[in-house]
Order: sequence, then structure tokens, then C-alpha cells
Amino acid sequence: MKKKNFIKKIKEKISEFFEEEEPENEEEEINLKTLLIIFLIGFVIIISIYLYTNKGFGFIKSELNEREDMEQDDNREIIQFEDYFRKRKGLENSDFSGGMNHWSTHGKNDTFNISMADISINNRDYHSEPQSLQMFCPKSGCKVYYNKISNSTVIDNPYSIESGIWMGVKQKGQLKLKYWYRGGDHRLTVLKLNGYGEVNDLMGLTVKSSEKWTKKEIIVPIKDENSAFGIEVLLGHNCYLLIDDIQAEIV
Repeated sequence: MKKKNFIKKIKEKISEFFEEEEPENEEEEINLKTLLIIFLIGFVIIISIYLYTNKGFGFIKSELNEREDMEQDDNREIIQFEDYFRKRKGLENSDFSGGMNHWSTHGKNDTFNISMADISINNRDYHSEPQSLQMFCPKSGCKVYYNKISNSTVIDNPYSIESGIWMGVKQKGQLKLKYWYRGGDHRLTVLKLNGYGEVNDLMGLTVKSSEKWTKKEIIVPIKDENSAFGIEVLLGHNCYLLIDDIQAEIV
């Protein structure tokens, strides 16, 4: 009898144990579901904020646009430049014995605050006979260029493909540029035009003023086989400058 009561008590204890555990398991299951729902709601909120700030799926559209631009770039016609130095050793009229031939100034442009330079020939002050090129900037920044076209003194848009400032280069190498100057501070820039018609600065050099005739020599690497370059001299307000014996060659 005692044995049966003992077994009965054990069974009751076991049943009580499982009855107490079931609510805890149900509570844990409810907590997990609540956490999952909260996580999903937070995820939806984050995605909604991201799409709103990026104006929908703009990031996907931008990737598609980039791919389209790349495909268009591949289909663009590549400009083939004539090798300027194949038939000549350097720049024409480098000593200015032919006056201002092959030298031009940028036309006035109010948008970029550019003024026309006052360019003329000085036959009294030069590095070598018979004369030098004299430049003066009366207002804001003025730009002067070497121009393949001999009789053009003003260029409205020197950076266009049709401009006469571009001298084609077929082979890789180095551009050796040297000239003599006397006068104020100026900036010498070698511009590059690639086969797609894009213009950038190949090299820009600020040159300090000098009261006596001073020689300046620079070497610029040419990395693209099919490209063209132009020579630009930038003058500041009220800058007075003389240049002479300017030479350029591919080495």
C-alpha cells in the first residue's frame, strides 16, 4: 500500500513538473515571435527610409545609365590627328621674324571672366633679332595661344576640336618646350586633346616675373599615342610680358 502511494506521489510530481514547464515554453515561443515581428517591422522601416532618400530605385537606374554611357563611349568615333611634327622640327615663327603670325588671343568671355590680350610686336626689346612678342592684359585674365593658322589673331573658342591650337602627336614620347621671357608672373599650360575630343591640362606651370631675359625649359611626358596638345599662356590683370625664341619638339 505504501509502495503504491509512493509511486502515485512520484507520478503526481512528474505531472506537476511538466505542467509548470509548458507555460514557460509557450512564453518563450511568444517572445521569439514578438522579436521576429519587431525585426521585420524595423527592416521594412529602414528599407522605406533608404528608398525615400534615394528617390526610389535611383541607384539601379544610375548603374544602368553608367552602362549605357560606357556602351556609347565604345561606339564613339575616335579622332585621328595629323602628326604636326612629322614634316617640321618645331613651331613656326618661333623667333617672331614673321610678326604675330601663328599667335592668337582668347576672345572676350564674360562668363569665364576672360579678356582679350593686347598683343603686338616689339622690335626694340628682344632676346634675339629681329623682335619679340609683346603681351599686355588690360583687365582680367588674358590667354594667348600658339596657333597653326597663321593669320588668325582672335580665337572665340580655342578648346573646340576645330581650333587651330591643336598639334597632333602620333607616337609616345616627351614634349620639350623652351622659351625666353621678360616681364610679370604668368602661367604656362600645355593642354591635351584626346581621341574622344576631351580637353584637360597635361601640365600647368606658374612662372615668376623677371626683369631680365630669362630662359624657361620644361619637359612634358606624352602617354597617349593618338592625341594633340596646345600651348596656352595665361596673364593676370595688368601683366606685361615679352616672349621670344619659343621652341617645341618631340623627343
